[in-house]
Parts: sequence; C-alpha cells; structure tokens
Amino acid sequence: MTALRTFRFGLFVGVRDFTSFWGWKSWFGGWMVQMIAQAVFFSLLARLFESPDQERFLLIGYAVAVGAANVAWTIQSTAWDRWMGTYPLLVIAPSSLAPAVMGRTSIWLPAGVATTLLTLSFMAIVFDLALPWPAAIAVVPLVVLTSLSTYCFSLFLGALVIRIPGARNFIHSVITIGARAFCGVSVPVSFWPEGVQIVVQVLPITHGLQAVRLLFDEAPATQVLMSASLELAVALGWITLALIAMDRMANAGRADGSIEFV
Repeated sequence: MTALRTFRFGLFVGVRDFTSFWGWKSWFGGWMVQMIAQAVFFSLLARLFESPDQERFLLIGYAVAVGAANVAWTIQSTAWDRWMGTYPLLVIAPSSLAPAVMGRTSIWLPAGVATTLLTLSFMAIVFDLALPWPAAIAVVPLVVLTSLSTYCFSLFLGALVIRIPGARNFIHSVITIGARAFCGVSVPVSFWPEGVQIVVQVLPITHGLQAVRLLFDEAPATQVLMSASLELAVALGWITLALIAMDRMANAGRADGSIEFV
C-alpha cells in the first residue's frame, strides 16, 4: 500500500472520528462560542485600559492563537489511537507509521484554520478592525501556514506522547498556554528576556502571527514574506523531527513490545 493511499484512508478515519465528536451545531455553538469568547475577553480587557493599540494587538493575537489551540488537538489524537489499540496493528506492518498517523490527525488542520478565520471575521466586525484591501486576502494563506507549522510541532509532540499517553492533556495545556505567553500573542516577543526570545524563534505561531500583524499594519510585502518564510522553515524543521521521532517510536515498539493494547 502506498504512503498516499495510507494517508487517504487515515484521513477518512480522522474525518469520521471528528464528525462523531463534533456536529455542526456543537462545533459552532460550543467550540466556536468558547474560542470567540476568549478573544473577546482579552480584547475587552485592553479596552478597559483605553489602549486601542493594545486592543488591536490582543485581538489579532488571540484570533490566531485559538486556531492554533484547535490544531494542537493533534497531540491528544495520537494518544487516543493507542488507547483504542490501533498502534499495535500499525506497528506490525513493515512500513512507516507516519502516513497513517498524519492522515488520521490532519483533520485538525482545517478545523484550526476555520477557527481562526471565523474568529478573526467576527472580531473584525464587532471591534471594527480595519482590513487592508485587497491585501487582507493574504490572511488566509498566512493562517494556513501558521496552522500547518503548529500541526507539524504538535505531530512531533504527539509522537512522544504515544509512549506516555496519560500526559497528553498536560502537554497540550502547557503548549497552548506557553504559546500565548511567549510567542507574541499576549505581549510582544521583545518583552521577554533574550534567552526566551531565542527559543521562541523555533516555535510555531511566532513568525506566522508576526506576518499577520505586518499585513494588517500594511507593512511592505518583503517584511510579510520574510516572516512567512521563517514560519515555513519552522514547519519544515518540526515535520522532519516528527517523522524521525515517529519511526523511532515504532521501531522501539517492535523491538521491545512496548506498544501494546492498553
């Protein structure tokens, strides 16, 4: 079976699993209301201090961050399959585990993109956020790129969580809270000590969010493209590490029988 065919079947399973978990009513009435409420809360907090610049900063930051939090459910999704006894069946196959896992978890990528775009659209209407036209169209590929980078990072963490599935929710919480604190969502990256600034350069969201901010500020296209290029480089780095980690996990499971039915 080719890798592409394996990915396609994995995606089919992921879609069915997602639709059994979320209906359109629960997704819009539950998940989206929760995400929009978070973005509105922090934007209103800035308004209390009568700071339009800070309000705009938080509005854009949290609109991007809520989508990334949705994509980060990839971490939990990789662990769920172990609880269901899927991995022992995949590990015994003489092929890479990656296509099946990536297909299975990639459903969270479009879900995250939709979360950010819907949140950003709602916030733009309610808070009268100026959208530079037609440059605003470029927000869509930038959001896709940022979500893709987050997915690659989450896939790497998911490969590690497979060995310790009980830590999945803790790791997801640490990652989402950490991203909001350090990656330019709540405060500029320059607010933090130099060591933190260096670390976040290799984390998702940092450069993608900066590209979105530059776009809304009508900065030169070269600056936007530079930030987008850095985000793409981060995505490529993490997907490479994710593929290596996944294969090593599978090989270790084959060798010692540690990927068992649990």
